[in-house]
Parts: sequence; structure tokens; C-alpha cells
Amino acid sequence: METTEKRPVPPYVAYKTLSNFVDRFKQGLPGRIDRGLMGSMSGAAQSQVTTALRYLGMISENNLPTQVMRQYATGEEAERRAALQGVLVKAYPFIFNDEFDFATATASQLRETFEANTTATGETVGRCIAFLKDAAADAGIEVSRFITQKKARSSSTKKRPTVVKREEREPERPHVPQSYAAYATHKAPAVPAQASMLLTGLFQRLPVPGSVWPKLDRDQWLQTLQNVLLLEYPES
Repeated sequence: METTEKRPVPPYVAYKTLSNFVDRFKQGLPGRIDRGLMGSMSGAAQSQVTTALRYLGMISENNLPTQVMRQYATGEEAERRAALQGVLVKAYPFIFNDEFDFATATASQLRETFEANTTATGETVGRCIAFLKDAAADAGIEVSRFITQKKARSSSTKKRPTVVKREEREPERPHVPQSYAAYATHKAPAVPAQASMLLTGLFQRLPVPGSVWPKLDRDQWLQTLQNVLLLEYPES
């Protein structure tokens, strides 16, 4: 039985990271795309961006910019979109063909197609899909709403809490995860703004600068910071 050889792992860096990098060259491309141009990125991000550009045919094996990268980086909006569309159709033949409809596919269908046609596995598949979804949207390609829609919340069988009159309610306290509140058992430092162990614990949870910080984790951290500030600095 003839088997189809799987393609290498498609780009799984955040599409915004790649597009922001290329946007730096609107006035003209350098002679070569190398890590010296990516000083603000982490080592992992530098490798992922380089690999993604090569997979998409925007740079050669020697990291020299191609004509399609020139159109994507320096072209007007219409030319840029057309270049990106062509890049995606060529780079993802298992997605953009007569048998697979990207405009109506479900998230499960898309994942199964990636697993069947590429060597990507596990969490990397989800990141590959996220890149393609965002890139396709930027290129003006219709993305299935069954891929972009959020998952429905599961129904709950818990009883609804008893309604308490407004004057009987205790003031609502912002929620702070236990993992941060645990730092309150430590001795506070003698620095005014750091006397709060909740703030200390929260900032100790920040990832290393320059490393990849998923948007969901970032949003959760910012929400926790807001709640801690409300606890430590009551509003008048």
C-alpha cells in the first residue's frame, strides 16, 4: 500500500511575532535574514521565526529573502495580501485543495488533517493551527467559524445560591489564586511597595524576560494583578 510522506512541522510561532518582524522591513529587505536582526527575541523565538520563513518559502536555505517575501514585506496592502495568500496555498497543500474546505471545517477536522499530513504532534499541532488561522485571516482567506468560535460552557447541575438582600451581603473581595496568596505566610520585605506578599508572589511568577508568554496566561496574570491591587489599595 502506498503511503504519503508527511511534511515537516509547519510554523508554530505566533503569527503576530512573525508579521511584526517582517513589518520592520517595509522600506527594504536586508541582504540576509539572520539572528543579528532578531536581538529582542528569545533564542527559541529566533529559531521558530527563521524556520517559519523558510517553510513558507520567504527565505532560501541560506536565509536569503525571496521575491515573495519582498512582496509581503514592502508591497501595498493588496499586493501584500495576494502574496500571503499564495504563500499559504503553496505551503499547506493538504489544507487548500478540492477535498478540504477551510471555510467550513471543524476544529477536529483541521487537527486530524495536520496530524495525518505533517510530523507535528501534541501541543505543537494546536500552535500550528493557531498560526495558520491568524495568517489566513490576515491574508483575507475565509476561516471557518467552527474553528474560531469559543467552546460552549458545560452546563452545571449545582444549585443556585440563595438570594441575599443587598444590605446583608458582605463586601465582595477580588479573587486571588491560592498559589499567589500562599506567599502571604512569608515575612514581608522592608520596602513599602513590596510589603504586600500577594504582590511579591505575583511578580515572582512572571516568566523570564524574552521568553514566550502565552496570551491566555498573560491575561490571567493581569487579571490577578488587578484583583490584588483592589485588595491592597481600596478605592475611596
